Amino acid sequence: MFTKTRVFLALAIWAAMLLPVPATAQGGKVPPTVIAVIDGQRVNREAAALKNARQQLEQYRFNFQSEIAKEEEKLRAEEQELARQRSVVTPEVFEQRRQAFQAKVIDLQKRIQERSQSLEKMLNGVREQVTIQVIEILKGLAQERGFNMVLDRAQVQIFIGDNIDITPEVLKRLDQRLPTVKVSLPSGK
Repeated sequence: MFTKTRVFLALAIWAAMLLPVPATAQGGKVPPTVIAVIDGQRVNREAAALKNARQQLEQYRFNFQSEIAKEEEKLRAEEQELARQRSVVTPEVFEQRRQAFQAKVIDLQKRIQERSQSLEKMLNGVREQVTIQVIEILKGLAQERGFNMVLDRAQVQIFIGDNIDITPEVLKRLDQRLPTVKVSLPSGK
């Protein structure tokens, strides 16, 4: 796999060299590429806003799971009662009660799925807010430090030296700009 990646990278560089070079306002010369590297996974793990949002969502998930556990217990009791009634009631009445019970089970499953999707959307919204801030921070750092290209560390095959890794500075500025994010949790059951 590593060899395939190296070959692909070498081919991509070779192909890029064959492309025509665009002229710039500086007399047709392209400025040298100055690269910085950011560890996107580390930002995702360590950003204060994302940690805070995950805590909010985990607390919400815990509370919701407690509610669901109570409802599941009620359904188990109802299922046992339904099984006990099977020999006491007519088949028609039993079938009606079974269908009503099944509808409750399906409704609960649907609510669980909807809530899970809602939580995922909320976390994605938080990530989007963080991404917007990171882009603004990168623009500012690019002007300050003079780099004109940022690569994600996961995409870099060879990484020599930490002097081009801007992750710590990005995290510091991100945590200053966006220490928390208010997660709007869904209400109701």
